[in-house]
Order: sequence, then C-alpha cells, then structure tokens
Amino acid sequence: MYKVEIIGNLTADPVLYDREKLDEETGEIISAKVCNFSVGANAGYGAYKTTQYFKVSAWRKLGENCAKYLKKGRQEYIEGIPSINSYVKNNVSRYSLDVRVEKIEFLQDGKRITATEEQITEEPSDFCETPY
Repeated sequence: MYKVEIIGNLTADPVLYDREKLDEETGEIISAKVCNFSVGANAGYGAYKTTQYFKVSAWRKLGENCAKYLKKGRQEYIEGIPSINSYVKNNVSRYSLDVRVEKIEFLQDGKRITATEEQITEEPSDFCETPY
C-alpha cells in the first residue's frame, strides 16, 4: 500500500453528498456520505514557489465531521490513498490526483485535532485532541 501526506489550505468550503450504490448480490441500496473538498499545497520559496491542488474525499462519519468543521482557508494535514484519474475537457486529456482521506489533522488555533475513520463513531466529541 502507498500513501500521500499533504499539508495545505482548503481552496473552498467542503461539500457533503449522499452516495447510493445497489448491492448486486442482495439487491439492497447501500448509502454513505462523502465530503469533497480541494486543498492547495505550496512547495519551494520566493520566485520558485509553486502550488499543487489536490481533490480530496472523506467518507462516512469522517466526511460528516470534515463538512462540519472545515472551512475555506483552513490549514490541514491529510494522509490518504492517492489515485490518478483522467478526464477530457475541451478535447484535451487531463489528469488529477485524488486523495481518499484516512487521517486528517485540523491545524488551527494552536491545537491539533486528529481523526481517522476507525476513531469516528457517532459523535464529533470522539476527536482526539493533542497539543503540538
């Protein structure tokens, strides 16, 4: 398995969606929540500074908490599984690096709040708060 780590700022407020999928074997509809947002991360300095943008998704309760607590401009640490997706826009092939969140740390106000999918149960109070 491989992972990426990103420290960057949200470029827009996150959006929470309900996703539904039909289980082919049982015929039941499976639904889950997903929170989508993008993060801009800087590299280099001065005239050599560049910004890379990443599409990020957080699923289930982790996604619900991201939608509740994240806002545009906030700095976050994200650890997740990358995937490269291709699409065509204006007859030009394009690629994007998408990241599915496994762990997120909300870096703001002198506190660091860490959350993973395994830690999230039913309440946001299940976040583990630790100082720097």
